[in-house]
Amino acid sequence: MQNRGSGPGGVFEQIAAQYGVSVSEVIRDIQEAVDAAWNNEDRAIRAKQRQLFPKGKPSAEEFIRVMAKQADK
Repeated sequence: MQNRGSGPGGVFEQIAAQYGVSVSEVIRDIQEAVDAAWNNEDRAIRAKQRQLFPKGKPSAEEFIRVMAKQADK
């Protein structure tokens, strides 16, 4: 994912352009995926979610920001 330094908006714009959709559609789809994942009943997955997002379910923007940091590790 290029343009991580310009914030999540740049990433969303790149994805939208690549797939010919709007930025709002990209954000909506990512948020739907986050919401679905947040309902996972697997204890190991829930523990990792709490570790990465101690304040609770993230927004699409926060999710991308945290995952980008994890990818850089």
